[in-house]
Amino acid sequence: MAITFPRAIPDVPYVGADLELIESVSQSRSGERLTNIVEYADPVWRVTLTTKPLRPPLAASVEAWWRSLRGGLKTVLYRHPWYCTPIGNVSSRGPELDPGTVSSVASGNVVAIASVDAGLVLSPGDYVSFAAVSGVRHLGQVSDVSGTGTSRTVTIEPPAPVGLNLVGATARFDRAELLTRPIAGSHDVSGSSTLKTITFQLLESAT
Repeated sequence: MAITFPRAIPDVPYVGADLELIESVSQSRSGERLTNIVEYADPVWRVTLTTKPLRPPLAASVEAWWRSLRGGLKTVLYRHPWYCTPIGNVSSRGPELDPGTVSSVASGNVVAIASVDAGLVLSPGDYVSFAAVSGVRHLGQVSDVSGTGTSRTVTIEPPAPVGLNLVGATARFDRAELLTRPIAGSHDVSGSSTLKTITFQLLESAT
């Protein structure tokens, strides 16, 4: 059967799945105690995944998956392997499964979302995944939230990239999901011939 891209991450147990926001900002001092701050590229998410020690057959399947990505020519639709719900819905599961629709965006990162379940409880630190009408994906971490009933307004970081229109996008709350490509040279295998731990990194990609 032909492989379909973007691929999901391997279905194996993980001990680490770290999401890190890489910010391209430079700072330089000037006279009168002023600091010049310049953002020279959009922030991007970097994912570092580390498996539990795997038996040879399972480790080999991860190796084959990695090679299928061809050093970054192929894409991965990353979903966090165990983040599955906003923290406020841990004891009242269900509302997070209903997606919402972005109705407006202000300042690039203040996002109004309509048609959510009235029982949805978002908190700072939760993730919201957006799938734009154009097909481009964006992942935001909630820093502030307001709203009741079937509407929520969330402030997210990072803001949507310039040129990405989130109005009309589908917003999902039960996963941290984004399109990525493998980082060349990040793949590492350690352990013994009977138990292998595999670490690799993925970088957010627009396409």
